[in-house]
Amino acid sequence: MHLRLKTTTTSCVLNAPSMSPLELSVTGAQLRADTLRIDVDGHSISEFYRHGINSWSPTAWWYTDREPWRVWDNDERLLTAEDPATDSTTDHRSYLLTAWTVDSSTHRVIVVGTLGGRTGVFTVTGQQVASAPLDPEHDNSELTWWIGIGEECEIFAAYARALADSIPEFHSRQDCGPVWSSWYSWFEEITEHTIETEVPHAQTAGYRVLQIDDGWEKTVGDWQANTDFEHGMDHCATLIHNAGMRPGLWMAPFIARSSAPIVREHPEYFIHNADGTLAHAGYNWGEPYFGLDTTHPGAQQWLTNVMKRAHGWGFTYFKLDFLNGAAIPGVRYQDCDREEAYRQGLRTIRQAVPDVYIMGSGALIGSSVGLIDGMRVGPDTAPYWDNTERHRDPSGPAVRNALRNALSRYWLTSLVAPDPDVAFVRTRGSLLSDQVNAVTRDLGHVMGVHSCSDPDSWLTDSERQQIREFCQVASRSGADQLDVQQTGRFTFTINGRAVDFQPWIDPEGRISDRLLVK
Repeated sequence: MHLRLKTTTTSCVLNAPSMSPLELSVTGAQLRADTLRIDVDGHSISEFYRHGINSWSPTAWWYTDREPWRVWDNDERLLTAEDPATDSTTDHRSYLLTAWTVDSSTHRVIVVGTLGGRTGVFTVTGQQVASAPLDPEHDNSELTWWIGIGEECEIFAAYARALADSIPEFHSRQDCGPVWSSWYSWFEEITEHTIETEVPHAQTAGYRVLQIDDGWEKTVGDWQANTDFEHGMDHCATLIHNAGMRPGLWMAPFIARSSAPIVREHPEYFIHNADGTLAHAGYNWGEPYFGLDTTHPGAQQWLTNVMKRAHGWGFTYFKLDFLNGAAIPGVRYQDCDREEAYRQGLRTIRQAVPDVYIMGSGALIGSSVGLIDGMRVGPDTAPYWDNTERHRDPSGPAVRNALRNALSRYWLTSLVAPDPDVAFVRTRGSLLSDQVNAVTRDLGHVMGVHSCSDPDSWLTDSERQQIREFCQVASRSGADQLDVQQTGRFTFTINGRAVDFQPWIDPEGRISDRLLVK
């Protein structure tokens, strides 16, 4: 097999023994160039790795002879879960990295990706892989590319090490222990009383973090307690802290809805279109929302004040959602590429609240590494297996979609705490079987991030015991920690017990035992 490498660059530096043919190994080769094109001679790329740009973006091993793996027939979801500026309905696109199978019998693959917190956009065909910067209009500097070959698990791990080494501000991942979140039970209908009721039960179950999700704020962009939290957020934080748990709070500080006062009072704090109108950053809550211009000094000060105020209430764990809103194309105060603008926003948060735990959601994967502790790596899960009305939208809420995405991003475990979303135990308010519930808990064990949203009042005594066992496993440290080993693409051992997720991701035959939603 030979690879012919072509670049457009002012100066190409290749850290490899030769250029023709390109000699690769598991240690990888690095080069700096504006764009990259790899022509594959002697064989055709059939199966390749499609990596999405943000937390929710569809990610999977896919095939060049099929339609692209992306969000179809849902333009509003596309705006949120993909990158419309670079998305294609005809070409296979992958972000940050891609890979393709060289020898299926030995599981050898080639991985090519970008380093330094920058994202290359790859276009994959049967005979060629071509890539360019995410934001070529504003990105005038060369990218650093990494290329290596080896056994699949080994070569992805090698790329992850190279990515960590390429980011000066990189800090090792932290673990926060098991988390109870209000979202998948109460959604936006949470109240102060709901949290007060759950605190003692969460303490008994063994959770280390109790996180209040969306529904506490006046509106997205107005980060003050609404009337359902009459004693203020500091009251809830104190209750959680006094119960021996870390207070957690959901926020989306990089976006705002049109009803937020900050949009009316300071529209200059947001990303604009060329015609001066506010740019739509995504779609949720039945309407588009706007992205914060994280390069604007006024917006940076507002962001600092918002985060410091929430920290002052007593919250030390933050689930920061819809982060990709700061990375959309548009006119900004500072003329820089959108990934740099995004990282400026994360740096502003880190400087404002340096000692908190940040779980990023809707996060740009490559641009977030080194600046956040944990990262959602798939779409929302749900108390059902799949949604038949969104079968061409692999970013839609469903256990199957969350499972596929998370396992396809297992290579991130050395860089961040990769959150596969909550595990399920409950049978009330759920279409999941006990067997599928067990799969979601195994997924938490494998990814190393344990969270749940089942309220105590919805559980049977047997289910409460399962929650306690789940939290006990998540709280182990040192020699008592779970021993998780990856043995294949979707196969693992957990303390020696073999776990195979493949039949769940790609089932053969009927799946009548896995209930669907229409």
